[in-house]
Amino acid sequence: MNFTSLPNAIILNLFEYFSLIELFQYFSGLNSRLNKLLYQEFQKFHLDLRSLSKRKVNEIYENYIPSIINQIISIHLSNDYETPQQIQSFMSRDDYKLHQFLHLQSISISNLQCKQTLDKIITECSNFPYLTHLTLTSCTIEMSESDKQHFFYQIWSLSKLKYCHTDIDSHTKSYSSSSPVISKSLKYLIIPNNIFSLSKFADLYQHTPNLRHLSTWFVVEYNELQILNPMYSITQLNIIFHGLGNMLEHLLQNLPNLLQLKCDLNVYINGNEWEDIIKKSLPKLKMLQVKMRYTPSNNENKENQLNEIVDSYRTNFWINEHQWFIRCHWYTIDPKERFNFIDVFTVPYAFDSFWEDNICLLAKSTALYDKNYLQCPCVKTLNYGSSSFTDPIRSRLRFNNLQHLSVSLPFNERFFFIVSRFDRLRSLFVYTEENKNLNNIQFQLQLILDQAPRLYSLEFSTWARSDSEAPLTGLRSDSVRRLDLIRFYFNGQIYHFAEKECIQLSHSPLGIQCEVLLITVKNRKNILHLINNMKNLRSLYVHSIDHYWPENGSVSSAMDGLVQWLYEQLPSKSTVTKSQTDSFGIHIWIR
Repeated sequence: MNFTSLPNAIILNLFEYFSLIELFQYFSGLNSRLNKLLYQEFQKFHLDLRSLSKRKVNEIYENYIPSIINQIISIHLSNDYETPQQIQSFMSRDDYKLHQFLHLQSISISNLQCKQTLDKIITECSNFPYLTHLTLTSCTIEMSESDKQHFFYQIWSLSKLKYCHTDIDSHTKSYSSSSPVISKSLKYLIIPNNIFSLSKFADLYQHTPNLRHLSTWFVVEYNELQILNPMYSITQLNIIFHGLGNMLEHLLQNLPNLLQLKCDLNVYINGNEWEDIIKKSLPKLKMLQVKMRYTPSNNENKENQLNEIVDSYRTNFWINEHQWFIRCHWYTIDPKERFNFIDVFTVPYAFDSFWEDNICLLAKSTALYDKNYLQCPCVKTLNYGSSSFTDPIRSRLRFNNLQHLSVSLPFNERFFFIVSRFDRLRSLFVYTEENKNLNNIQFQLQLILDQAPRLYSLEFSTWARSDSEAPLTGLRSDSVRRLDLIRFYFNGQIYHFAEKECIQLSHSPLGIQCEVLLITVKNRKNILHLINNMKNLRSLYVHSIDHYWPENGSVSSAMDGLVQWLYEQLPSKSTVTKSQTDSFGIHIWIR
């Protein structure tokens, strides 16, 4: 059976597995039947313009969108290093406007820094009768208290919105009231950069009475006396909580239908107290994932203190009824053990990052077969420093599902036991430390690259080698397409790429295949050399050392002059803009 003999319904289902540009490249023009399915029957196009070349984005704008604008159900735009100013470019088009995408169900915006553009997008959202999902991530926008109130007012006014993720870093961290508008449709809310008190949480729920899932950050003062009413609709809670244990208990007492609880606490609650809270207030709880960090009252009798912790979690309620197990680590910050803290967490470890560099002196667990619970499948981000995992306790941990790894070279012999798989690794951050034998670091780095078939981004920070060779010399990877050298310190000083180094980079295996580059160069001519000689380069973010200390005028005027000069030198379709968050940064979207 060949593809064209399949029923229409199956072909339409298969179309959902292809990106928009793949659909047109593979199926458009093959025959009249497929054309009809593609242009008339298929109603689920997803317009995802992230990580595309400028040429491909323009091709989509001009050749595809006009004919399927009523069949596009999701849009994802980003202003990151890969596609600088993409959002503003999309919003300023003359041939169609955002409000014309009448069948949109989902809008996702990333790395936006312009408040005016954000206001325009949120205002346009009111025109979409089917919009159910709104996602704003990695955005840095200065907003006053009144700005935030108006922002939340607009979101709560979207009558069909079910899911909202707003990760906006602004100067005002606290949550602002969503105004008198009540959203009966909003059920899933993720707002990591807003801080809630109990009173503001009560206000949130009053305006979101059907909320089911909340992921956010609580900071509750010890004297807050807010009385909460039961919140029956909430079944999932994922929070960072800073406050006293009795304040957390008061919060949980009013969530009687909670099924899943994940919390990162700065206070310790023992097993008996947790058991009492759950039995009295959370009778339906099925999943509990907790991490608690606190400072012990003294540093004496460490073993007895940890035994006391573990014993409180060894009751029938924990071990037999729920099969929830915990592990606790006693850490010290300095070798003299003057500064100590204790981590208590459920196992397997349920949080997505692990950045602990301190010395672990002692560990205890309620898990009978503790070795099985030393696997950390949920951890996606790991920092492996020179002092990490050197103690016999943490050296038994295993991380086999990493997507982002930060590693100090040279690493110790335990590294490949602790991190034994790299097949899902997407980004790698590499640095060296002083007073280490650096003769083997290139070989070690290549070992990681050889085992990471999906690695996309490689970033260097501090680097030192006795032979004074740059770090990219001789390195190879079939998958790496993004190089970040913007914060690169080489042999103790800021490293800038002059003519010789730019030539070496453009001829290196990683440089030849590089599509996205972040780099510091000596002068503006070096920028042109990279663009003209790195044939696969589509986006460049650059610092020019000569513009750090301009001979005449301010840094801002010098950067304006550099932007103008680059526009005069580059092809007309290139986009050149100053960074909105970095005084010395220039974004160039080339091809």
